[in-house]
Amino acid sequence: MNLEIHKILTRWTERTSFLMKMEQKRLEIGDTNALNQSQAERVLQKSETLLESELEFLVRGRMVDMGAGRGSRKIETRDGNGRLVRGKNKPRKPKKWYSRIYWGRINALQGVLGFKLMESSIRSVKDVLEERPGMGTIGRPRL
Repeated sequence: MNLEIHKILTRWTERTSFLMKMEQKRLEIGDTNALNQSQAERVLQKSETLLESELEFLVRGRMVDMGAGRGSRKIETRDGNGRLVRGKNKPRKPKKWYSRIYWGRINALQGVLGFKLMESSIRSVKDVLEERPGMGTIGRPRL
């Protein structure tokens, strides 16, 4: 079961990384491509029962996701509250390139792993019931 979960987690990590890179392209993030090149993923086995998935990228990527940016341009000013505004009082808009995808993919992983654990639990109970003689028709209905 642990090997199967490791494969699921590895596929999940690779797919999540791919989707994050596609979202960067869709939102046209990164004029230098440094954020895309910094993105790395790996799955580690911390102990016999603990697996860990790591998705790494530059800290600047979080700033882009939140709408913070790299600094002020000449056409940008700060209003009385210190908020960065652009042109005619339009604030910078966050480009949600990783947060939406990441949390959506976490929910998908939770569903897949929950289903696998449920299947495994049912299989283990069913196997025990089928091995015991004299238990009637449980697991083996009569036709």
